[in-house]
This record gives sequence, structure tokens and C-alpha cells, in this order.
Amino acid sequence: MAEEQYIQIKRIPLTKEEVWRRMKEHKRKKQELLEQIQQEMRARIKERTGEDVTSFEV
Repeated sequence: MAEEQYIQIKRIPLTKEEVWRRMKEHKRKKQELLEQIQQEMRARIKERTGEDVTSFEV
């Protein structure tokens, strides 16, 4: 049964274009996540202190 569940993964060499595409996609996702975190932090700080935040140290 364990042999039936085993899936063989073939290694495909990455091209330069594929590496760049993956890097850009990762960077885009990271930027979206940082913006989401900043919005949440701004909302929490404003709720707690009543003041708007001007900048963040990320």
C-alpha cells in the first residue's frame, strides 16, 4: 500500500526566466502581506491610542 502512495517527482531544470518569474511573484506576495499587516497594525494602534501612525519600521 505504501508503494502505491509513493509519487515520483521529476526534477525539471529551471530556466532563467522561470527563476525571475518566481522571484517577482514572491516579491509581489510579500509586498501584499506587508501592506495587509500594516493596515491591521494601523487599525489596532489607532484603536488603542486614538492617533494615526505616520510610518512603520519593517
